[in-house]
Amino acid sequence: MLVVTDLDRTFWGLDCVAPAAHLDALVELEAAGHVVLAATGRRLQNISRLFDLNGLELPAVALDGSVGMDFATKERFHRIAFDPAALWKLLDILEVHGIRPCLYIDDHGEPGGDVAMPENPSSEPSHLRFLDEDVNHALSPVDVEADVLELVLTGLPSHLAHLAAKSVHSQSLGVARVDEPDPLYGGSRLTVSPPGVSKVSGVEAFCQWTGQPFDFAAIGDGINDLELLEAASISIAIANSHASQAANPDHIIDSPERGGWATVPRLVIGGGGGGSWR
Repeated sequence: MLVVTDLDRTFWGLDCVAPAAHLDALVELEAAGHVVLAATGRRLQNISRLFDLNGLELPAVALDGSVGMDFATKERFHRIAFDPAALWKLLDILEVHGIRPCLYIDDHGEPGGDVAMPENPSSEPSHLRFLDEDVNHALSPVDVEADVLELVLTGLPSHLAHLAAKSVHSQSLGVARVDEPDPLYGGSRLTVSPPGVSKVSGVEAFCQWTGQPFDFAAIGDGINDLELLEAASISIAIANSHASQAANPDHIIDSPERGGWATVPRLVIGGGGGGSWR
């Protein structure tokens, strides 16, 4: 069976270091013939560094479903970017609200960075500092208009984030998600993906690429995991998370700080009814 897992606040905590028990559980699943696929809002370059840190080489759906890559072989299996004309309409709509987002781009595996910035981006300053090592300062939005995979902004007031998301949806220009409170930067985090993109569409692309059935277990915690958990044959949410309250999961497990992911093999290999393993 395919096992699809979120990373942040699911497979690892805010320190981005997977507990040894989680790594053991991953080995147990793979030994039993299951395939584990990461599905995350992170960028490919950022995932690569964190996988190296944790000794992982998993396939991954990145940027909430916009792109996918097998980190063991470096093969891409999926990519959906904004249509350039729609992108400019979208940026104009966000500009009306005083929002100039960071542009997460497809760098085609070339050096230089997978983030492009507009003039005076309005994301939270510590977020901009975090991104700086991956910003290609030689590129402007015009240069990357065919390669934008996601728009991201952090530190927004809640009312403004929701107002901007409503404007995006009213024009059918993308999928806007508001995650609040942002655990790293505070305030509300607004992400906008191309129309139709979700972690589920990334999982579908992976299944088509590998030729396996679209049947999977899913583990997640956030608003960007809701569709994934709803589509899963076995849905597992992290305790006290947005997903545990909104997704009606089959199982609820503890946070990564308390080793919750270590119980996943029991739920997937052993099956069984809904409930909690703590």
